[in-house]
Amino acid sequence: MNQLEQRLMRLEKQARNSRIIIFVLLAGISTFFITGFKDKQSVPDLIQARKFEVVNSSGDVLLRLNSEDGDGNMSSYSSNGKQLVKLFSATGGGGAINTFDTDGEVNFKVTRTTEGGGYLAVFNANRKEVFETGCTDNNSGYMRINDKQGEKLLWMTYTQGGGAYFSLMNRFNKKAITFSTPDVGGRIGVYNSDDTRNCYLGTQDNKDGNLTVYNGSGTRTGGIPNY
Repeated sequence: MNQLEQRLMRLEKQARNSRIIIFVLLAGISTFFITGFKDKQSVPDLIQARKFEVVNSSGDVLLRLNSEDGDGNMSSYSSNGKQLVKLFSATGGGGAINTFDTDGEVNFKVTRTTEGGGYLAVFNANRKEVFETGCTDNNSGYMRINDKQGEKLLWMTYTQGGGAYFSLMNRFNKKAITFSTPDVGGRIGVYNSDDTRNCYLGTQDNKDGNLTVYNGSGTRTGGIPNY
């Protein structure tokens, strides 16, 4: 065999080996991409743990999901560790939401009333409740507005006989004016600081109009009709 033939055989052998190496590399790369693509697309059906936490780059907890008093609880926090929002179970059952100010004190609350039904409250910077609305024990709505000390100023709800009831209080939490709407018609009452009615204007049970004036002790002094 001359040198030319030997050289051709060596070149052919090298080419064959190169094709084998390229084939193996291509097969390996294809396997890598196919396997990686499948792994990225697969999603676990269920993840369970006693607690989940989300932290920032400094390791501060920003969100926590855990169990509290046997029920689920979720809380979010600022980077300085102050609680911002809390979702939890209210006393007696039912869901509850609290939001907090920059000092970690509650300023907004949504939960359930003792008798059942919804309840919402707003607090001022001094932690006093200034607004409240919810469901009464008769399954009717109510709304209350308080002063800066949490004392009642306005009260809206229902009358026992049906219809609406609206009351304005003075700064001593005594009712000053009341409005009601029983079946027969509207009624207005004016009271002094001793919670004694001084004036009444409204519809009587017989659907006639009436205006009555009382003295400071509640004794009738005049009115229309005059009887």
